[in-house]
Amino acid sequence: MIKVKNLKKYYGKNRGIENVNFEIKEGEILGLIGPNGAGKTTTIRILTGFLKPNDGNALISNFKMPFEIDKIKEKIGYIPGEVNFYGDMKVKEFLEFNRSFYKNIDKKYEKELIEILGIELNKKFKALSLGNKKKVAILQALVHKPKYLILDEPTNGLDPLVQQTFYELIKKHKENGSVILFSSHVLSEVEKICDSFAMIKEGVIVKTGTIESLKDLSKKLIYVYNLKFTDSLEKYTYTKKDNVYVFEIKSNRLKNFLSDLIATDFYDIEIKNPALEDIFLELYK
Repeated sequence: MIKVKNLKKYYGKNRGIENVNFEIKEGEILGLIGPNGAGKTTTIRILTGFLKPNDGNALISNFKMPFEIDKIKEKIGYIPGEVNFYGDMKVKEFLEFNRSFYKNIDKKYEKELIEILGIELNKKFKALSLGNKKKVAILQALVHKPKYLILDEPTNGLDPLVQQTFYELIKKHKENGSVILFSSHVLSEVEKICDSFAMIKEGVIVKTGTIESLKDLSKKLIYVYNLKFTDSLEKYTYTKKDNVYVFEIKSNRLKNFLSDLIATDFYDIEIKNPALEDIFLELYK
């Protein structure tokens, strides 16, 4: 279990987080979502032992973070938002160094992760692209099969195929009973991978719930070009400029909308995810 209760952190007079509460149970993935600067990373740095809170509690398996981090750190896997390992080390040297922190590393699983992620072992870390650095971060976080996974914007820099591979790896750890905190500012990936969510804005958790309830907030922007508009589309929210209709469709109505749209005549469509900040603005109206 990971449990955060009334957590507060200030940097001098500047707010880090004001009032953060959530709980993650065994075999559950919670998505911590919010725009940049909302307080996601501050919360994670307290849970991983890098920061002390001003007030409240951050518990991992009933151990108080960061004060009892030494009692639980072998069971934690962490992917930082910015990956900066030892630049002059070759990847294979770094992996050997990483093994020294754990009593038992499954070499077979390590090899499997290297192959699945396509990691280059003979390059120095500083010579890797952002995406390849992130792959190494994923490997070092998962290789010891941790009970607790804390992931800070883990897919930044990954191409879509590697993202999908990463999601499958995380799902397997969940099936094995891991407790997973997944921080992101991308609503669509939280919908895809998580069981529940906690939405943070300006250091405060403003909404929590299941992923199904998140879909009531989530929506797609669908651009339809050269549409011959019919009455069947009147029930949907839209704007029109020149020959382009832009429909705002909630995720839970997407299939119905597409079914109605296919029955009409149009030239092309484009589907986009609105910025999370836009969803927050709507939430705060």
